[in-house]
Amino acid sequence: MLLKTPQYDLRGHPEVYEPSEDSFLLLDALEQELGFLEALEPLFALEIGSGSGVAITALASCLKCECFATDINPDACEATAETAALNRTRVNCINMDLLFNFRENLFDVILFNPPYVVTDSAEIRGCGLSRAWAGGCTGREITDQVLCNLQNFLTPKGVCYMVILKENNIDEITSLVRKNNFRSEVIKDRKIRGEHLFILKFSKNV
Repeated sequence: MLLKTPQYDLRGHPEVYEPSEDSFLLLDALEQELGFLEALEPLFALEIGSGSGVAITALASCLKCECFATDINPDACEATAETAALNRTRVNCINMDLLFNFRENLFDVILFNPPYVVTDSAEIRGCGLSRAWAGGCTGREITDQVLCNLQNFLTPKGVCYMVILKENNIDEITSLVRKNNFRSEVIKDRKIRGEHLFILKFSKNV
């Protein structure tokens, strides 16, 4: 089964991140993982920082599970809901920062295309368009908040797919999640216009 790129229309949402190479790399990785995900039989899936909603909508179109999306930008929540409706599927959209308002050990699948660009730390504040790409001094100030708490929100069989930039230091990320009994693997990568992007897959050591 192919994972189709959802239709979307952001003309009414100028403050929402337009899907780009990182978004499409995540979609390609999810298509590659689709057999695994179907066999996983997830009950609940989540995309953190959904933006346009193309990733979680694609997943919702293929998997028989309840799908959620969060974004700190309320306009992005509206855009995600519209993308889901445009593609005749359903995503529960919630305006929140990351995922910390959910109960623990809920999700079988988590997607995160974080703000990974190395910037001044001041740029990660607020909820406008810059929050979609500004990652702070290491490019990981937001990413690490999620990585350090994955064990609290994934089920024992759960997996997380995350977009990472080469400058974010994959070795450090691997060491960080290993402390919380997670293993990680690169499942896809792509070089684009001076950037080298990776999709990391995290799962619990059981």
